[in-house]
Amino acid sequence: MPPRVRISKEMILNAALSLTREKGAGAVTAKAVAARLNCSTQPVFWHYENMEALKRDVFDEALKLFGGKLRRNRSDCRSPYMGVGLNYIEFAAEEKEFFRLLFMSDFGGTDRVRAELEKDYVVSVIELSDDGVTGAAAEDIYRTMWLFSHGIAAMTVTGTARFSDGEIRKMLSGVYRGLLKSEI
Repeated sequence: MPPRVRISKEMILNAALSLTREKGAGAVTAKAVAARLNCSTQPVFWHYENMEALKRDVFDEALKLFGGKLRRNRSDCRSPYMGVGLNYIEFAAEEKEFFRLLFMSDFGGTDRVRAELEKDYVVSVIELSDDGVTGAAAEDIYRTMWLFSHGIAAMTVTGTARFSDGEIRKMLSGVYRGLLKSEI
């Protein structure tokens, strides 16, 4: 009978996620994961071909967490689209290191603007609003609002600016209304 696996792939991934959340993606090393699990590095490389594969799984899990946060329904917003923007910025504030990994790193060499993460969902929220924007116009608004929201989120993560909830709502609403006028 083969020996029972004491350290599972899920345990390794959870340790790597925890390290990322606490210290950033740079803290995820085989030694750090093994220390977190109180084991040697052997189980890490038993389950993962290399550290790049583990980091890819961390990235994918962070992306799932981001998607769940983005889709969270908000009772404090009249507009579901406003809720999406607020959720994006809140994700940055609450999960700084995951935000850095997803949107402020060159992990995987992906152009985040061109990758259009969650684009289909966000465009559908715009198109379902009462503003009458669809198709290419909705995609243009998505792209511009994403860049604007990303700026606020990035400044929040880096601590270069602080905004109150009211200020963020006012800025998002003003830019959105301006974009609506330019698209119609």
